[in-house]
Amino acid sequence: MQNTGNQYRLQKISEIQKQLEAERQKRTQLGEKYKKGVKAIDAIDYILASSIVGLSILGLGLLATIIAAPAVITTETITMAAGMLFILSRQVNRKLKHIATKHEKKSVFLVKTCYKKSQRPNFENTK
Repeated sequence: MQNTGNQYRLQKISEIQKQLEAERQKRTQLGEKYKKGVKAIDAIDYILASSIVGLSILGLGLLATIIAAPAVITTETITMAAGMLFILSRQVNRKLKHIATKHEKKSVFLVKTCYKKSQRPNFENTK
Protein backbone atom coordinates (compact mmCIF):
# COMPACT_ATOMS: atom_id res chain seq x y z
CA MET A 1 0.00 0.00 0.00
CA GLN A 2 2.82 2.40 0.86
CA ASN A 3 4.52 1.75 -2.49
CA THR A 4 1.48 3.06 -4.39
CA GLY A 5 1.49 6.20 -2.22
CA ASN A 6 5.14 6.77 -3.03
CA GLN A 7 4.50 6.30 -6.72
CA TYR A 8 1.64 8.78 -6.51
CA ARG A 9 3.95 11.32 -4.84
CA LEU A 10 6.64 10.74 -7.46
CA GLN A 11 4.05 11.21 -10.21
CA LYS A 12 2.88 14.47 -8.65
CA ILE A 13 6.48 15.68 -8.33
CA SER A 14 7.04 14.91 -12.02
CA GLU A 15 3.88 16.82 -12.95
CA ILE A 16 4.97 19.82 -10.90
CA GLN A 17 8.41 19.72 -12.53
CA LYS A 18 6.81 19.77 -15.97
CA GLN A 19 4.64 22.73 -14.97
CA LEU A 20 7.65 24.59 -13.59
CA GLU A 21 9.64 23.91 -16.76
CA ALA A 22 6.79 25.17 -18.94
CA GLU A 23 6.50 28.31 -16.81
CA ARG A 24 10.25 28.86 -17.00
CA GLN A 25 10.21 28.62 -20.79
CA LYS A 26 7.28 31.04 -20.95
CA ARG A 27 9.08 33.54 -18.71
CA THR A 28 12.26 33.23 -20.75
CA GLN A 29 10.37 33.93 -23.98
CA LEU A 30 8.57 36.91 -22.44
CA GLY A 31 11.86 38.31 -21.16
CA GLU A 32 13.40 38.01 -24.63
CA LYS A 33 10.42 39.80 -26.20
CA TYR A 34 10.69 42.67 -23.74
CA LYS A 35 14.44 42.92 -24.34
CA LYS A 36 13.77 43.22 -28.07
CA GLY A 37 11.31 46.01 -27.29
CA VAL A 38 13.94 47.78 -25.20
CA LYS A 39 16.43 47.57 -28.09
CA ALA A 40 13.87 48.95 -30.54
CA ILE A 41 13.03 51.86 -28.25
CA ASP A 42 16.73 52.58 -27.77
CA ALA A 43 17.10 52.85 -31.55
CA ILE A 44 14.09 55.17 -31.71
CA ASP A 45 15.63 57.28 -28.93
CA TYR A 46 18.84 57.74 -30.90
CA ILE A 47 16.87 58.76 -33.98
CA LEU A 48 14.76 61.21 -31.98
CA ALA A 49 17.78 62.71 -30.24
CA SER A 50 19.64 63.25 -33.50
CA SER A 51 16.55 64.74 -35.14
CA ILE A 52 16.11 67.13 -32.20
CA VAL A 53 19.69 68.32 -32.57
CA GLY A 54 19.44 68.58 -36.36
CA LEU A 55 16.13 70.43 -36.32
CA SER A 56 17.37 72.83 -33.64
CA ILE A 57 20.42 73.67 -35.73
CA LEU A 58 18.21 74.10 -38.78
CA GLY A 59 15.89 76.38 -36.81
CA LEU A 60 18.80 78.52 -35.68
CA GLY A 61 20.06 78.74 -39.25
CA LEU A 62 16.63 79.75 -40.50
CA LEU A 63 16.22 82.23 -37.67
CA ALA A 64 19.39 83.98 -38.80
CA THR A 65 17.59 84.77 -42.04
CA ILE A 66 14.60 86.81 -40.99
CA ILE A 67 12.76 85.99 -44.20
CA ALA A 68 12.14 82.32 -43.21
CA ALA A 69 10.17 83.00 -39.99
CA PRO A 70 7.24 80.65 -40.89
CA ALA A 71 9.70 77.82 -41.56
CA VAL A 72 11.33 78.43 -38.17
CA ILE A 73 7.99 78.08 -36.42
CA THR A 74 7.36 74.79 -38.22
CA THR A 75 10.80 73.32 -37.46
CA GLU A 76 10.64 74.36 -33.82
CA THR A 77 7.17 72.81 -33.49
CA ILE A 78 8.49 69.57 -34.94
CA THR A 79 11.49 69.79 -32.61
CA MET A 80 9.22 70.17 -29.58
CA ALA A 81 7.13 67.19 -30.68
CA ALA A 82 10.26 65.08 -31.14
CA GLY A 83 11.41 66.15 -27.68
CA MET A 84 8.12 65.04 -26.14
CA LEU A 85 8.32 61.72 -27.97
CA PHE A 86 11.87 61.31 -26.66
CA ILE A 87 10.70 61.84 -23.08
CA LEU A 88 7.82 59.40 -23.53
CA SER A 89 10.05 56.76 -25.08
CA ARG A 90 12.43 57.02 -22.11
CA GLN A 91 9.52 56.32 -19.75
CA VAL A 92 8.34 53.35 -21.80
CA ASN A 93 11.91 52.05 -22.03
CA ARG A 94 12.32 52.20 -18.26
CA LYS A 95 9.11 50.22 -17.74
CA LEU A 96 10.05 47.61 -20.34
CA LYS A 97 13.46 47.13 -18.72
CA HIS A 98 11.78 46.63 -15.36
CA ILE A 99 9.37 44.04 -16.77
CA ALA A 100 12.18 42.20 -18.61
CA THR A 101 14.21 42.05 -15.40
CA LYS A 102 11.19 40.75 -13.50
CA HIS A 103 10.65 37.92 -15.99
CA GLU A 104 14.35 37.07 -15.92
CA LYS A 105 14.33 36.87 -12.12
CA LYS A 106 11.25 34.65 -12.16
CA SER A 107 12.88 32.40 -14.73
CA VAL A 108 15.98 32.03 -12.55
CA PHE A 109 13.77 31.31 -9.53
CA LEU A 110 11.89 28.63 -11.46
CA VAL A 111 15.17 27.01 -12.54
CA LYS A 112 16.30 26.88 -8.91
CA THR A 113 12.94 25.50 -7.79
CA CYS A 114 12.95 22.88 -10.52
CA TYR A 115 16.48 21.87 -9.52
CA LYS A 116 15.44 21.48 -5.88
CA LYS A 117 12.45 19.37 -6.90
CA SER A 118 14.65 17.10 -9.00
CA GLN A 119 16.68 16.23 -5.91
CA ARG A 120 13.78 14.39 -4.36
CA PRO A 121 14.26 11.69 -1.74
CA ASN A 122 14.20 8.04 -2.76
CA PHE A 123 10.90 6.67 -1.40
CA GLU A 124 11.33 3.26 -2.95
CA ASN A 125 13.90 2.05 -0.37
CA THR A 126 11.84 3.04 2.67
CA LYS A 127 9.58 0.61 4.51
